[in-house]
Amino acid sequence: MKICISGLTGTGKTTLGDELAKELGIEHIKPTYKSKVASDDELLRFLKNASKAYIKEFDDDIINKSDGKDCIITTWHCPWIIKDATVRIWLVCGDKERIRREAKSRGKSIEYATKYVKMKDKLSLAQYKKAYGKEFDYSIIDLTINTEKVSRENVVALISMFALLREKKKFV
Repeated sequence: MKICISGLTGTGKTTLGDELAKELGIEHIKPTYKSKVASDDELLRFLKNASKAYIKEFDDDIINKSDGKDCIITTWHCPWIIKDATVRIWLVCGDKERIRREAKSRGKSIEYATKYVKMKDKLSLAQYKKAYGKEFDYSIIDLTINTEKVSRENVVALISMFALLREKKKFV
């Protein structure tokens, strides 16, 4: 079983992935460019300047780490690069709430978080186009969940149930 969870900055990808991994007793693969840099500004510069080859190498590493195992993958590109995904989830959340979450997690002001979220979203979405020459095709997404409207516990339960039923081939 491979559960791919993606969404814009601050939608809850990593938090939900951690909780789902615990719930299902499987590995959570959560690579991030953040480990390559020390600050938000450096991350934004890194996203802007990452080469096509580097982006593809990063994605290939995710594919290799998930190969042959049950896992949850939480990255921007995972629904599109993991060809044998059991379930592809796209998380949504209002801009105001995403910005609030990022401000809180970073200990920064709303103004700072607003600029950061907008720029990170723009650069992260552009990376896929840079690497693969196309934009995300959301028609491959199996389930879209608004993490502002549904509690974390219910999102975990919903994804768990959906993935387990899909894995048993009851859903098509």
